[in-house]
Order: sequence, then structure tokens, then C-alpha cells
Amino acid sequence: MNIKYTSGLFAALVLVLSHNAYCLPSESIVFDSKTGNYIITYLGYDDTGESDMPTVSRQAIFVPATKIDPVIQSTFKFSNGEKIPYSYRVRNGIRARQSLSMLLFDPVSDIDSSIPLPKNVEDINPNTIEQYFSVAADALVSPNGWVGQVTASSAGGLRIGWININTSLSVSGISVGAVRGGFGFSSKDIPGIGVTQLQGEAPVRGFVDEGPTGEVADELEKLTQNDFITRFAAVPTIAVSNPFDATVLLNRIRDHVATWPAKQLLDPAYAAQLSRYLVAAAEAYRLNNTKAGKEHIKTIRKMLAKEHHNLDRDDEGDEDTEEHKAATRLTIDRLAARVLDFDLRYVLKRMEPVEDEAHH
Repeated sequence: MNIKYTSGLFAALVLVLSHNAYCLPSESIVFDSKTGNYIITYLGYDDTGESDMPTVSRQAIFVPATKIDPVIQSTFKFSNGEKIPYSYRVRNGIRARQSLSMLLFDPVSDIDSSIPLPKNVEDINPNTIEQYFSVAADALVSPNGWVGQVTASSAGGLRIGWININTSLSVSGISVGAVRGGFGFSSKDIPGIGVTQLQGEAPVRGFVDEGPTGEVADELEKLTQNDFITRFAAVPTIAVSNPFDATVLLNRIRDHVATWPAKQLLDPAYAAQLSRYLVAAAEAYRLNNTKAGKEHIKTIRKMLAKEHHNLDRDDEGDEDTEEHKAATRLTIDRLAARVLDFDLRYVLKRMEPVEDEAHH
């Protein structure tokens, strides 16, 4: 198949295509570096219907929804109860060429709702689907002009997204250079690092006939399935056991942190240091040595504070300066450090009543 591509924002989309795919010589999907669109050339059927074979050369334009420049800021903080409020602000940078119209978290371990939400697709009862969507929507906070929806994730857990529906404005969604907040929910689970999928405002794809078939259709399907930009965000990931168990939670935190080096969020050598202290803290709490457990956690927090300042300020941003990144050699990403510091403070906070009882 004749597929051309160039480097830049959309190169990742094209890399999923097979350079050796076979189709008719006159068919192709070509990336236009000037517009960021794909020109689809394919053989369609004659309008007269006299031929059973596609013989008419046609062209169509696929406008990807990836002409955006998103930055997402995660806020998570302690509340009076066990629920953790999560909120998000999204900025569409000045390099964007589209308004941003959709964001999606998949998967999220759980959110707070009036009734438990099914975490697997097969657990959704068709007879109560309307109640499910109503309860799920009520559990979300959405800004004006946006609607949120929750479904079960194919990965297990929840799939949470918002889409812009304000068509009365000349420019819908988050315009170039603009910021929109007000996306959120609460959860009893503590944060980890999740992947956010974001899309821009792109025209609906259409064809004058049934559209391409065969290899061209297959390759176009691959493009559409990857038609989004990804960013990391803090989302509920780590379940808190009931009754609370510091050892169990610290082991879950350690297991999640172990996934960060592969995501280039954490230096492997630094990860090994963190792991040793997390193991030691979990073991100390298992032996009811709360003082030692607390000291191990304080050691980790001092390590994190040395790399990133103001981690305990829950309203701080996730972005790091290029100068600081160079100075720290990216031992740990700022968002990852914020998440880990919060999770450790959560353990200490939940252990306070246990320590008070021990003192009495």
C-alpha cells in the first residue's frame, strides 16, 4: 500500500500502519504535512451500478482529531471523610490548530456514587442500564457545555469521559490558548498515574459512496482507532482496603510505582531506592512498629522533596521547568512525585488514630 508520512505531531499515528500492506496500485493513504490531514485515494463503484467491481477513482480527506496541544493539571486533596476529591483543568496550547472537545480516563479503579458501578462490561444489566447511566452521570462534575459519561472499561474498572456539546458557540470546546476546569469526581481510592486520551474538534468523516474497502479500509480503521493525544494524569488507581491495613496499602503503592520506569516517569535506580524503603515501611507496620514505619515514609518524602519542591501543596501544578528537569536528570516526574507523596501522607493520616490509641 502506498503510505507516505512525515515527522511531527502525527508521526505516531502513521507508524501503526503497515508499510508492506497490499492493495491496488491506485489506492493510497497519504499524509499531508502542510494541513495535517490524510488524503485517501480509493476505487469506488460506478454510480450507474453496471459494474460489480470498483472502477472509479475517488478521493476523500480524513481530518485527524489530534491537532491539539493539551496540558492537563490534576488536583487531588484530603477531605473531612475518606473520599478524595479529584479535579482537572485542561489547557489547549497555542500550537494547537483545533479546539479540544473530548477527554477520557481509561481505566479508573472506582469513583464514589450512590450505588456501586459495574467494573466489567459483562456485569452491566441491560434492564437497569438507564439507571446505571443516570447514577454514573450524577457522580461526575462537569463544566457548562460538557457532558460526562461513565461506562465499564474493557481493562477492568471504569471508563470516564467528557465531551463538549455546546454547539451554540462559534468555537466549541477549549479553543486554542484557552483553559477549562471543572472536570471531576470523588473516590475512596488513592491516586496513581493514568493515561488521558484527548481529542480535538474534527469534522465527521464521510464518503460520496460506501467508502474504501479492503486494505485501505483496514488502514483507515487503524488511524481512527488511534485518533487521540495521550497525557498522564492522576486518577483513582489504588484501592484502600476496609478495614484499613497500612501494610496492604503500601504494597499496592509499591506495585504501582514499579510500573513507572516503563512509562519514563521514574529512573530505574531511583525506583529501586524507593522500593526498598516502601518494603521496609510495609514490614514495619506488619510488625506493629508504627514508629519505624513512619520514619521510613518520612525518608521517602525527604527524597521526593529534594527532587521537587512544594509536593504537599495539593493545588500545585504538574508541570516542571526545563531547567529543573535538567538539574534533576528526571529521577522522578513531578506528577509522579506529587502522587507518591500524597499516597504516603494518606497512609500516615489513616494511621494517626492507631497511634493515638497506642499512646493511651
